[in-house]
Amino acid sequence: MYQSAPRAPLWRRLAAMMYDVMALIALIMLGAAVAAFIVNAGEKFGIISFDGYKDYADYMNSGWRRWAYLVYFFTITICFYVYFWSKAGQTLGMRAWRLLLVNQDGTLLKPSKALLRSLLALAGLGNLWLIIRFGKGLALQDQLTDSQMIVLTKEQSSLRNLHKEAR
Repeated sequence: MYQSAPRAPLWRRLAAMMYDVMALIALIMLGAAVAAFIVNAGEKFGIISFDGYKDYADYMNSGWRRWAYLVYFFTITICFYVYFWSKAGQTLGMRAWRLLLVNQDGTLLKPSKALLRSLLALAGLGNLWLIIRFGKGLALQDQLTDSQMIVLTKEQSSLRNLHKEAR
């Protein structure tokens, strides 16, 4: 069904990424609140001690905890993409810009392939491959995972709207 669909140009991918950044900011803020709650609860119950630290933020941003905190946020980001790409083929931003991520045969990505693709995207830098290989329509992460990001027509996009089926 999607074999004849045009591949997504760089500008559409970047626009979708901007939408996704907004959703990720909210998700990371929620993750930070959960981490703060857990650490503060640990201090309250005597599991963790803030002795020698000014406050929670000083405690979390010192030593190995700084790196653990960054890995935690990185994991939240990767899980966001893996979940949306493997469940629907679209993140929130991709949905707004009518983009769909599929395998070359038109099927959705499996979670393992979505994970590999998210790591190979290099925080979006893999999309610059579209400039180097102009006209091919495949970003670096697309080529390495045998996937493609396509542009849906308005009709195809409306067929994918789940809220219409719920009525």
